[in-house]
Amino acid sequence: MGYISIIRPINCLITFVSVLCGAWVGKKIFFDDKIFLAGITGFLVCAFGNIVNDLLDIEIDQINNPKRPLVAKKIKRNGAIIMATLMAIAAVVSSISLGLNPFLLVIIAIFLLFFYSYYFKKTPFANFIVAIIAGLSFIFGGFITDNIISVVPALFAILIHTPREIIKDIIDIKGDQKFGVKSLPIIYGEKRAHQIAIGLILLLICVAPVPYFFKILNTGYLLIIIFGALPLLIYTIVNIRNNNLASKLLKLIMVVGLIAFIAG
Repeated sequence: MGYISIIRPINCLITFVSVLCGAWVGKKIFFDDKIFLAGITGFLVCAFGNIVNDLLDIEIDQINNPKRPLVAKKIKRNGAIIMATLMAIAAVVSSISLGLNPFLLVIIAIFLLFFYSYYFKKTPFANFIVAIIAGLSFIFGGFITDNIISVVPALFAILIHTPREIIKDIIDIKGDQKFGVKSLPIIYGEKRAHQIAIGLILLLICVAPVPYFFKILNTGYLLIIIFGALPLLIYTIVNIRNNNLASKLLKLIMVVGLIAFIAG
């Protein structure tokens, strides 16, 4: 089970669907080998990033996440290194047949994920790096079908991932402080970090209907946003100080958003 949990399969599955969403958003849904391969490639890149994150965070996870596979000794370090290497190689190889832009984007994502865990995670820029990488999943799918509309969910991904990463940093303050991490909550305090997260969520609430009013997406998108995403976003703001709940709610909102964009 350690080899499965270390890749964080739910996160990888969300990435897989995000790639498909980038290919489909604003278009008729269809499946072909290229789209499916792109989704698998996104899954592999995400898995690589999650393994590297665990490899470079072993000491911090002993405090913040003691149940992670490497800390709990459910998987050996060398096994994780081999697994991450194989994931990266498989992602690069699978992207070659997808075209030059997807191939280059995979290379960029792999480097960003590695340097995020190696360096950026200990800086105030960490939240934005993760959010940008999440947005690239949609752009990657958009490259497959020449879909410029993929930029829209990519921007929304940045707005939803950034506050969630800030809240996750609040949860991890204890371990992060011990190892010199300079996250936003550590630099500005929990109160200001919550305020920044709320500001980003409010901005997302304001812009969420825009793709419908500009006739980029249809009524199906708007209805799911109004009756699905917006109530959850408001509920998240109300419960923002319950960090674990807020983090889970924002992850659920990501899924609702994916459904909305695909339906649109």
